[in-house]
Amino acid sequence: MREEIFGYGDNRCRVFYEQRPGIPILFLHGYSFTSDVWRDIGLIEELDKRRIPYISVDMPYGRVSKCIKHTRSIEENVAFARNAYKAVFGETPPMVVGASLGGYTALKYAMSNPVAGLLLVAPVNVSEVLDYYRKARARIRILYGENDDIVDVEELREFASSTGSELVFYDNAGHALYLDQPARFVRDLLEFYEKLVFKPV
Repeated sequence: MREEIFGYGDNRCRVFYEQRPGIPILFLHGYSFTSDVWRDIGLIEELDKRRIPYISVDMPYGRVSKCIKHTRSIEENVAFARNAYKAVFGETPPMVVGASLGGYTALKYAMSNPVAGLLLVAPVNVSEVLDYYRKARARIRILYGENDDIVDVEELREFASSTGSELVFYDNAGHALYLDQPARFVRDLLEFYEKLVFKPV
């Protein structure tokens, strides 16, 4: 695994990645996290065992991201993620994993960049992009913890039903459900990834 500082525009942020053949995974963490969360729950170890390519980006929007400059501009964050990803994997469409604000960023990313699929953990602000995804052909799976006190489940239900997305509930889990049930989250992610590999767009 390589770890380095990537710069685009005014932002300089940490990324870590592993280049291998296959569909890469692009990870976008939540507002209160860094890329370390995916390592902390054992996910990166599983990807390395299975030789799955990935890049995890400390995003400029993050409250504690390892960045020299931070910004909440969604356009700047999408551009940063896109350019960090392309610097490593070029034009290969990724599977994008986004949590909370990272989920919203993933949805905005996919509006202007080809993706293999989206795995979103309690994404915020989905109503803002609903009209676009009503018409778009996108493979989306949304994970939601039943004890989430940040994202309104009815907003996610409407988005899922209007776009044909899959909505999966985690019992006894909160907003950051991957912390509450890391083993299940890793299994669900790998299962979704395998569907994309064997049924590519």
